[in-house]
Amino acid sequence: MRAPIGLLVCLVTVSAAAEPPTDEALAAHAAALAQRLEGQGFTILVEPPFVLVGDEAPARVRQRAQTVRWTRDLLRRDFFAADPERVLEVWLFKDERSYRRGAKRYFGDEPDTPYGYYSSNHDAMVMNIGPGAGTLVHEIVHPYLEANFPGVPAWFNEGLASLYERPTEVHGHIRGLPNWRLPALQREIRAGSGRTLAKLVTSTTDDFYGADDQTYGRARYLCYYLQEKGLLVDFYRRFLRDRAGDPSGLATLRAVLGRDDLGAFEKDWDQFVLALRQ
Repeated sequence: MRAPIGLLVCLVTVSAAAEPPTDEALAAHAAALAQRLEGQGFTILVEPPFVLVGDEAPARVRQRAQTVRWTRDLLRRDFFAADPERVLEVWLFKDERSYRRGAKRYFGDEPDTPYGYYSSNHDAMVMNIGPGAGTLVHEIVHPYLEANFPGVPAWFNEGLASLYERPTEVHGHIRGLPNWRLPALQREIRAGSGRTLAKLVTSTTDDFYGADDQTYGRARYLCYYLQEKGLLVDFYRRFLRDRAGDPSGLATLRAVLGRDDLGAFEKDWDQFVLALRQ
């Protein structure tokens, strides 16, 4: 099942203790891709644990590799103990037309999003890089959660990834800034519509991805609130530790917030979100 902006649901079954691909495995994978794609206008680069395939100018693809390195290093610093255990391809198409054509030609996919998606089945991230690097950073979060957090619920999988659609670095740590998801969420809050935070956090995978309200926006700005209050890393680590007894994260969220009444907290969160500006 593919999420509305093209982010594949990660049904995690791998172990965080698995070894990441070796330099030799990455080099061999890149060489095989170079042979397969010879003469088709792609630049292929290794940026562990990924192999990048881009149809932009070579210098531009090298810049994208720097973004991947920056994202990897900062995510590892705050959240993730392990790299993905298999070689993952990152396909970067220069515009939407190229992206849709490439998704069809190389993966047999017809994307339902203009941005990009992560496919565990193909061990690949496939994206339109034309709008900017936000989608790239978002997508990188998914395989790291897949490798480090077995059974991560959809709301946190997408909330954390969406948080970094507009990333920056502050004192050596990655942070998300308010982004394009904010206005629609604010309209929903003002209208008194949309699901409660408790319902968001306890939603099933199908319910989260199949919803027509601002599930991504709510998940993102819940993570944003935790970030701004200095609670996000602590929440992640406690949730990871206690996930067997708290698979949705609801109990962990209450504990980290120090608020048993999540309905009362949501009133404060609503005002926090309404005061934000892009």
